[in-house]
Amino acid sequence: MMKLGIIGIGDIAKKAYLPVISKLANVEMHVFTRNTEVLREISNQYRYPNTHSSLTSIIESGIKGAFVHSSTESHENIVRELLQNGIHVYVDKPITYHLETTKELVELAENKGLILMTGFNRRFAPFYRTMAEVDEPTMIIMQKNRHALPGTIRAFVYDDFIHVLDTVRYVFKDEIEDITVHGRVMNGLLYHVVVQLISKATTGLAIMNRDSGAVEEKLEVMGPKEKRVVHDLDQLTILRDQEVIVKSFANWDSTLYKRGFEQIVAEFIDAITTNQFPSITARDSLRTHEICEHIVEQLERLV
Repeated sequence: MMKLGIIGIGDIAKKAYLPVISKLANVEMHVFTRNTEVLREISNQYRYPNTHSSLTSIIESGIKGAFVHSSTESHENIVRELLQNGIHVYVDKPITYHLETTKELVELAENKGLILMTGFNRRFAPFYRTMAEVDEPTMIIMQKNRHALPGTIRAFVYDDFIHVLDTVRYVFKDEIEDITVHGRVMNGLLYHVVVQLISKATTGLAIMNRDSGAVEEKLEVMGPKEKRVVHDLDQLTILRDQEVIVKSFANWDSTLYKRGFEQIVAEFIDAITTNQFPSITARDSLRTHEICEHIVEQLERLV
């Protein structure tokens, strides 16, 4: 039976990961959070007897892999400690808020031959995976909009926009040759950002408006033979000439499946079990973080 750890119990862990992890077979779960009330609550709810009050304790329990869902500010120290103790890591995006520390952790994982997998769950969302099937894509447009939620530049880009950017990267098949960045910054807050990724054959647009009248997410991929559109991750429209095909999920498909959480957790555990690296490698994640840092630098010039 494999020992796995969960470190940090925030909203994303409660809503997305614990419901998936709790259904795993042949896994002994260990839980650590500094919030004793939450620790007791999770232990009772999921019948996890192995709880820990310190990082040292959960490391010494013999866990082989860990899901890190603590605050982003704590990622660097926690991930470093886990890797230094030979433990494979799955961490919520971003790995850290700063490129240099992210790069250090990626290099540490590579030097030790360990998994450092970032939680880019949208790469595993079923309808988003079908977007990568479009032959010779010429244009990719993704937008993820929120209502009345401007934020500081670095947090906006690394906490939220990183999902949009990484998804466009995932569908983008060519080497990115140029990047342009536009945004609206007012009183130190970022309201919207538009990033253009350019190659010889493809243009990608990554858009986030956090001053929008509607909360929505849409991914469009166009090629010479077809166009595909996914709305809010759960409806796929395929357009070929005059033909329109609309696909939806079955009623029994869970939201966590539609959003790729079940699949990404399964791949991390399978990678540990088979001693192989997952499709999202540490180096691949680093490239997304590198582009995020470039975007932050460009937007900070607008302040």
